[in-house]
Amino acid sequence: MGETSAADTGTSVGGIIGGIILLAVLIGAAIAYNSFKYRGFRPRTVQTSLSTEQLRVIFEQTVCGTGWTIVDDGNPIVAQSGLLAGIRQQIALRTTLLGTGMVAEIRVLRYSKKVFGGPTKAYTLRWRMNAFLGAVQRADVHATVAG
Repeated sequence: MGETSAADTGTSVGGIIGGIILLAVLIGAAIAYNSFKYRGFRPRTVQTSLSTEQLRVIFEQTVCGTGWTIVDDGNPIVAQSGLLAGIRQQIALRTTLLGTGMVAEIRVLRYSKKVFGGPTKAYTLRWRMNAFLGAVQRADVHATVAG
């Protein structure tokens, strides 16, 4: 009754190896997904012929709304999420006059992060930043985005 055959031992070793491989794949996928989320809200710059005021208006129209408001109207101008969303998040726009045009840098100043994982609500940050960049490119078809 208490005997194990060689076939049973091989099956249990194969199951353990399969489990280890599955665990490694899951950890790799989690790391890749978190990396993808961080890349989504990396700082970006846009070189444009729009004025500072035009960029600020576009920033306010695209980043603010649905609980987000301007909390600092300087340079950088900072938009912040509402308290009901949990940990507050912030996106900033800094403008710099460069020769004949304007360079604007949009970046995330504050975001929430899981204890053992990546950023939370990263898609909201990505959507807001991409909305700003898209609106700038629609207003100035010669605008170039880097980052």
